[in-house]
Amino acid sequence: MEAGGFEPLAAPFLPPDVEAWRKAAAKAAGEGGLGRLVRHTLDRIAVDPLYAPPLGNAQPVAAPAGGWPSGWEVAQPHRHPDPATANRQIREDLGNGATAAIVRLDRALARGGEVPDGVLAYDRDAFARLLDGLAPEQVVLEAGARALNVADALAGEAARVAADPIGAVLEGAPVDPEDELARLLAAMPASPRLFLVADGRPWHAAGASEAQELAATLATWLFCLRALEARGFTVEEAADRIELVLAVDDDLFLSLAKLRAARLVAERILEASGVADAAARVRIRAETGQRMLARLDPWVNILRTTVAAFAAVAGGAEAVTVVPFDRPLQEPSPLARRIARNVQLILREEAGLGRVRDPAAGSWYVGHLTRSLAETAFEGTRRIEEEGGILAALRSGRPQAEVATTRGERERLLAGRALELTGVSAFPTLEERAPPAPEPVDLEPALTAARAALANAGSRAVESGIAPLPRIRLAEPFERLRERADAAARRRGARPSIPVVGLGRPAELHDLSTWVENLLAVGGIGALRLRAEGDPIATARGAPAAVLCVGASAAERAAEQVAALRGAGVKRIWVAGTAPASIDEADRLAPGLDVLAFHDTLHRLLGIGGEGERG
Repeated sequence: MEAGGFEPLAAPFLPPDVEAWRKAAAKAAGEGGLGRLVRHTLDRIAVDPLYAPPLGNAQPVAAPAGGWPSGWEVAQPHRHPDPATANRQIREDLGNGATAAIVRLDRALARGGEVPDGVLAYDRDAFARLLDGLAPEQVVLEAGARALNVADALAGEAARVAADPIGAVLEGAPVDPEDELARLLAAMPASPRLFLVADGRPWHAAGASEAQELAATLATWLFCLRALEARGFTVEEAADRIELVLAVDDDLFLSLAKLRAARLVAERILEASGVADAAARVRIRAETGQRMLARLDPWVNILRTTVAAFAAVAGGAEAVTVVPFDRPLQEPSPLARRIARNVQLILREEAGLGRVRDPAAGSWYVGHLTRSLAETAFEGTRRIEEEGGILAALRSGRPQAEVATTRGERERLLAGRALELTGVSAFPTLEERAPPAPEPVDLEPALTAARAALANAGSRAVESGIAPLPRIRLAEPFERLRERADAAARRRGARPSIPVVGLGRPAELHDLSTWVENLLAVGGIGALRLRAEGDPIATARGAPAAVLCVGASAAERAAEQVAALRGAGVKRIWVAGTAPASIDEADRLAPGLDVLAFHDTLHRLLGIGGEGERG
């Protein structure tokens, strides 16, 4: 018993035996031993199955000094095209728990597009409708390449204005980022509400790894820091006018470690620059990433954004933005905006997440991820610096090419379901319940006013020499499959389906048949369950395709059943389960299968995607 009369919680357990654990873990891992349990991130960071000092992999890591405010900023995103509607929605959110509004201003129309991607505020009247009755400190206007014009129109008083010339170019804005930054720097001394952003979201949306996103964001932060210092700002003043924005997703530990690593590196850079209170000069806003959101079974997006918001708070962000769950489908509905707010309010008020500073600090695993990401990201930033800085690197195209390689690797993992998307590539549902529709708004007046303002302003398009980054959602390839199959179902009056024949005892076929049904549902295909002991041939006769599920008790009869299906005119047969490794004229279904390639083949066999069908 310890001093004070308290018994240690571990007292009833035997002392840990490292070698006994290694032997037991290796036995449980099976062929390949403990090495089979080690996984690697897309940054090639090795992740062991367990971290503990006796295993020799628990190394101390310095924690960031800043971050983890007791009350983080609940920053609600807004982008409704109509300024008056956006104003009403902002008021509603601020009156129900949000503490700030992040307002994306339209950029699409300025680039010649037809569909707005933000609030249509291009003149003083539109800004007056957008900002009516709102306190300046509660609103951040994300203006892209329009930041200086917006700041001038507002006289710097009605809202904070976020300027991000590099991020604007990565989105495809036809501007010279150096010229744009020079104009911004000239205006900043007289515009205290104008600030710069080093934004990782375009990199995350393009499929970057955690370290790639961090390296590019930190290099952008350094570029802005130097530019402000050259303009006469002290390093402290410069750091105060830059915000780091990073994406967080449903990989809880990588996301929170990414935020900790970003802060750690930024603090060390400021300390090396002679800043005494470096911790107070680094501000991070985290936003739930849009690449993880899906149109299919969109309700699962609520779970994804909740995990991401938890990671943002546990990772120490000063401000957190939760994207509404129906964003991939439509303008967010009132329900989606309310849930986005309440995710944070529940984390704060009910989970008490703001009461503990750096809650992951005691984890050897999180420490390993933080240190590894910080080192890998710093090396990436150093490489960008050696190339002449972020603009020179972007003009060379190297960072974009490396992200494209990572994106391809991520897509291969998704296709083989080594990375799974719940509700999309795993556990899909063919009968979905759509979220409520957004409130109808007539956009024509706002569009007319925006086009008139753009015509009066004229165009100053410039070739930047920088290749923009694509914006992806991980679910998109699977969504295209489902759109084709759903279109075929509407046209034919019934969902495309194929026979799934069970050979063996019901108990041994249940899990296997369910796995096959889920696999088929990924591509929008139904399953007609049949039993080999009945008369499956009559139902399967002439089918374009079929799947034979084989239990261990009936493995020797698999070849006979395949031959019977082939004799009944089934054109393509797949076998799943414990059948012999090689059966003439049949293909195998097993974990690791390229699901997208499988469904492309199956759709062709079923005539899906032809005339009259989308896809």
